[in-house]
Amino acid sequence: MKEWITDHDIRQKVLAKEFHITEAVMSHYMTGHSEVTVDVLVKFAKRSGLSMDYLVGLTDEPTPPVRISLHEQELLEGIRTLSGQQRELLVHIVHFMNRQNQKEKHDPSGAAPSV
Repeated sequence: MKEWITDHDIRQKVLAKEFHITEAVMSHYMTGHSEVTVDVLVKFAKRSGLSMDYLVGLTDEPTPPVRISLHEQELLEGIRTLSGQQRELLVHIVHFMNRQNQKEKHDPSGAAPSV
């Protein structure tokens, strides 16, 4: 927490008010004299965009994992059953489709691109 607060030039006073705690309590958290409560950790995670696992030292990855839908999970499971060559082909297809979508967004006439 201390590193993020310092890096983002945020005053402890501001966070204390935001988290509904006293400045003294915030100071104790920053100096390690007191353990940060779960409530404050949750508020800080939401405020900073850092994952709870990162804040409590369970991971070195600061950002929370991307949540995917059930449909996306099914797609990933299907991809894992493909051969290396099939996966490579699928990557090319996805890139092709992304380029098509970008062209459609930037085409002022609104005409669909030819394939």
